[in-house]
Amino acid sequence: MICFAILAHENEEVLVNQIKNIKYYNPGCKVILYNGGLDTKFGLKSNIPICPKSRPLKKEKLGRFFLDIMTWLEEIQIDYDYLVNLDSDVMFIKKGYEKYLNKHMQGYDCMGINMGIQHSPLDAPHWVPGMNMWSEWAIWQPFFGTDYFCGSLNSMQVYRKEIVKKMITNLDIDKLETLFQVTDVYALEEILYATLAVRCGGKHRPYPSECAEFVGWTPLSISEIEIALENENVFFVHPIERTMDNPARKWLTNKIKLFSRFLEFIGYRKKKIDYPSSLTISWACYQGGVETALYNRLRILTSLDVNAHAYFYHGGSGASLYKDIPYHISSIEKDLGAYIQKYQFNIVTFINTLYNIEELERIDYQGKVIFEFHGYNSSISQELYKINSGQDKGYVKAIVVPSSYVAEIAKANLTNRKDLPIFVARNPIDTSVFYKQSTNAIVNMYPKLKTWKGIPIIGWVGRLDSNKNWEKLLSIFTAIKTKNSLVKLAIVSDITSSPDVHLFNEKVLQSNLSDEIILLPNVPFEKMPSYYSLITQSRGVFLSTSLSEGYPLNLLEAQACECPIVCTDIGGSNEIVTDKLTG
Repeated sequence: MICFAILAHENEEVLVNQIKNIKYYNPGCKVILYNGGLDTKFGLKSNIPICPKSRPLKKEKLGRFFLDIMTWLEEIQIDYDYLVNLDSDVMFIKKGYEKYLNKHMQGYDCMGINMGIQHSPLDAPHWVPGMNMWSEWAIWQPFFGTDYFCGSLNSMQVYRKEIVKKMITNLDIDKLETLFQVTDVYALEEILYATLAVRCGGKHRPYPSECAEFVGWTPLSISEIEIALENENVFFVHPIERTMDNPARKWLTNKIKLFSRFLEFIGYRKKKIDYPSSLTISWACYQGGVETALYNRLRILTSLDVNAHAYFYHGGSGASLYKDIPYHISSIEKDLGAYIQKYQFNIVTFINTLYNIEELERIDYQGKVIFEFHGYNSSISQELYKINSGQDKGYVKAIVVPSSYVAEIAKANLTNRKDLPIFVARNPIDTSVFYKQSTNAIVNMYPKLKTWKGIPIIGWVGRLDSNKNWEKLLSIFTAIKTKNSLVKLAIVSDITSSPDVHLFNEKVLQSNLSDEIILLPNVPFEKMPSYYSLITQSRGVFLSTSLSEGYPLNLLEAQACECPIVCTDIGGSNEIVTDKLTG
């Protein structure tokens, strides 16, 4: 499997275009971004992982980019066979690149355009980066510890995972940082990585010459790309100008579109589904599992061009998640009916509450109505009673639940409404977001965590309320401290929706645990993978003490970040965690 690393800093539309090109011609690959510019939000729309070590880089000083990528991938233990350095103006023109690598990398650890070793300035006097390196050889030679260096064009350098690990093992990072600050070597990236690979025993080779013919400095024309297409061993071209109106880029983009339309025409692909428009109603926009599950669903529907909206009676700290999803917040009863009439939704789903369902009768709503619930408590019991006794006036046409456990609750409470279908729609997570990764994002946000380095940390996520059982959490933690006094506890909670937050703080003070526990309030969604990864890398454990759960997202998220899990043996949770196997 190939992992492509792109360095870019501007024109996100071009970046997205390149990513689509890469993934089309290299199915199953991974693509990651290094944001080399000042705009910290650049690349967020690309929907690919962004290296957290990214920093602004100058055009002539890109030497650290690929090394940062390598060290990050090693830290989070991402699987790949080949790591490829990809300029932001490279485009693929046909499929088969991985098969090509399997053939030409046999017996080799790295490959690049014109990759080769230089023993003196006379070897390539026309090559500017090489001549720059020879002029600074007195400061670089002690670092490399060789009497040579290896060079290659930056773009399309490819390294096996095994050699990457050797390259960064025992690397004198402090010395390299000093060299980064003082060096004037132009295009250091054309020398640094290849030399690190060769000096630790890596076998190198250049790409076959036919590839080099279509990698240069002048933007390629359509006619040149057509010539490249005729050569069965040419899979990529460089450079394609970084503008969407560039003729070659438009031609390559349309080539994919036309082929896709042809496949659809001959029946190879299913026709586009005409999805119904939908409105999902929830009490408030908190930072809880229910709201996150709703966000995941609407994000995917929106990406499919489905008209899918959210409606909240009250706001909350989770509203920031919905910046790219249409939503409305209002506690005014008639606003709900007006909103439904405005967008003419085919489906309306109430989550955990049927509050204000009377609005449907007022506006004579003719679409389908779903009741979805994610657990069981007294308020949900009352809503199920309304449906079972017909107080919903027959509006509810289906039940949606996140687990088999909750489905059984629905059946037991709807004995008079056996006509209602019950659908189990399990909570999903996006594993391109949740995976073991750098802990810098959460540590930088809460500097106290830096002082806990090397100490096992217990993680816990949830509202501070009786159902989440925070008192049991504190008693468990106290018991563990008698076995290992070093252990710490890191709690993530939406304190705006936690009724017991003051009781919790009082209990922590009374128990003299203030220095042993950190409460991380309202951690942004995008920082949560870093939090789980912190627990994982501390050799700690993620703990859930809940008394009841529907199908808890935090267990899924923690598992995706490779956290060991301990949870209560309750319905919902035990559909995720198998005792002594997955927790």
